[in-house]
Amino acid sequence: MSHVKTFASLPRVNCYILGSCSGHLLLYTSGLYVANPLTKRFRLLDHSGSMLLTTIFSGPNNKANDTEERAMCVGFALDQSRETTIKRFKIICILETHTTYAFEISDGNSWRFSETIITTTNSKSELTKRMKPVYVEGTLHWLRNDGSIIAFNIETEQARLIPSVFHPEPEMKLLFTLDDKINRLTLISGTKKTISVHTLMGDTSKWVLARQIQNVLITDSELEYWNVVAYDGKHMVVRDKEKDSSTGVAHVYNMEDNRWGAWWPTACQAKYNLDV
Repeated sequence: MSHVKTFASLPRVNCYILGSCSGHLLLYTSGLYVANPLTKRFRLLDHSGSMLLTTIFSGPNNKANDTEERAMCVGFALDQSRETTIKRFKIICILETHTTYAFEISDGNSWRFSETIITTTNSKSELTKRMKPVYVEGTLHWLRNDGSIIAFNIETEQARLIPSVFHPEPEMKLLFTLDDKINRLTLISGTKKTISVHTLMGDTSKWVLARQIQNVLITDSELEYWNVVAYDGKHMVVRDKEKDSSTGVAHVYNMEDNRWGAWWPTACQAKYNLDV
């Protein structure tokens, strides 16, 4: 690949992790990069042709919080349609305007708009902020606030609306993810009493309650925040931070043993804004 360098030459500034796929990361740190953490090498990409990325990272009014919210509109996936031994990736940016969705596509060299445009006049909901898209079976999925999903097929470049419904309660914590064990889209919803696991059933496009766990982590201590941050079907990770504490704590729930187990401190101050 051209413009390939090592991590050591990256500037020490804030780094936004936009996506991951097949052992590679899509990062933004004073530029757009595809990085391989194993080899510690990366490639600089030209994002000047992207309407969304230019607005997010180079716009006149961009702020840290706004950047983190809108950066979740970026999808990163392996293009499995190419008959070659060389891995080819696609970057998909979803542009939301009221009830209309358009898509920007890049193979790392140039940017173009997909011919697909979705209009959801019968479902007036917005994309869920700070929620990364989920990649499964060649398709990227973006969650919306009403529980429905915008799906974009990487190979055909066709998009569709999945009319699933889920109405979260106030103060409910959400995580949109993939259950690797059963290869299904999963929605985790958490309250101070319980954490629920919902699975999307493909034949009915409905969120079905699959598991409910007692949330024993939330005590009388005042918390600055708490969130469900990871789930793969075997383990679930919940992160919290007390107001008087300098670091947060990550707790792991073993889904097979039905118990809370390991925990460790974490000094990361933001969910997506990390230091290289």
